[in-house]
Amino acid sequence: MKKKRDYLFNIAILKVYSIFVLYIHFYLSMSVSKSKNLERKLDNFAKEARNELNNVCGSSLWESLGFVFFDQLEDSEKIAKANFYYGQLQIINEIKFSI
Repeated sequence: MKKKRDYLFNIAILKVYSIFVLYIHFYLSMSVSKSKNLERKLDNFAKEARNELNNVCGSSLWESLGFVFFDQLEDSEKIAKANFYYGQLQIINEIKFSI
């Protein structure tokens, strides 16, 4: 009787263990897919911010000069828009770095 009880106990432990392993595997795969989705969304936001900065500045020189280039813009509205999108791009880069 003791052997049968031990055998059933071992089967129950193995079932619980396998369910636990499946749960951990599912949880980890979900977190990996979520982080990939987040990274894809951040890339889309970064691309949009770069496109807007290229439109506002008229070229891609802002990538090498940064804020210095924005001071050369003639319109204060363009300067504000460029600062907004440049700040958005910096935040996206910080989030990507922390992932």
